[in-house]
Amino acid sequence: MRTEKTHTRNWSGTTLEVSYPWPAFEDALVYDLAVRLEGGMTHHVAHPPFSYTLVKKHGDHPYPGGISSAMELLTMGAHVGTHVDAPGHVSLNGCVFGDRDVMGEQEWYSGVKVGSVEELPPLIGPGHLIDAEVLFGHEPTSADGIGVAELERWFSDKPSPQSGSIVLVRYGVMKYWAEPDRYLGTTTGLPGMKLEGAQWLSDRGILATGADTVNYEHKPSPTIPSLIVHVHNLVENGIPIMESMNLEVLAADQRYEFFFTAAPLRIGGGTGSPIRPLAFVAR
Repeated sequence: MRTEKTHTRNWSGTTLEVSYPWPAFEDALVYDLAVRLEGGMTHHVAHPPFSYTLVKKHGDHPYPGGISSAMELLTMGAHVGTHVDAPGHVSLNGCVFGDRDVMGEQEWYSGVKVGSVEELPPLIGPGHLIDAEVLFGHEPTSADGIGVAELERWFSDKPSPQSGSIVLVRYGVMKYWAEPDRYLGTTTGLPGMKLEGAQWLSDRGILATGADTVNYEHKPSPTIPSLIVHVHNLVENGIPIMESMNLEVLAADQRYEFFFTAAPLRIGGGTGSPIRPLAFVAR
């Protein structure tokens, strides 16, 4: 391993330095963990859907010499498709991560001035996959939540998350991506991470976490709203949450350890962002 450094800037212009071990792969296999962005795709009702239209086609207003170009217009919510939640996505008593008051630091057309997605560093580091279908021995339902006992059982014979780790959880719901009500758990609720499980992970200093579900945390009932895990991760610990990740192929190949990379778009005032997460493993 060799240590590389990268730099990014947050909304205030402060330089953030992130150091991480970069694996010296001779030959790497890359897994794309993002869903395809396309019209009509599944999305949570609370967020604007993805839409696409060409605003210029090839052949319209061509350049000299037979050259032409095409371009499009995209509209979507920042929490649609595979995305990351920034700290400013959730508040508690009017405050976001760092005990910063967000109530007076938000505008309709410029977003949040504290906890925005621009504050997030690149999400780069050792990755761990938990396959909940293997863990529970059946396809998880809304009755299945991951807590301390489940995490300790899964990692009993695998490398445990350490400071800087990225932990992803597959519940198998991506099989129903094309069936919105079933994927979203509209009438059933969804499996997910319990608060005690989130605390177990944050105690180990993880950099970020994510899942193939739309809500990350355990939602045993579709009618009882809860964001306690989001509060623990985003508000209390500044741990980004990734959702609607496509972990099917990674799990099918039993790639439980890998090198992970993802980065949000630099959206001024953004509470989240679409991402293109990648998992690298030695071939």
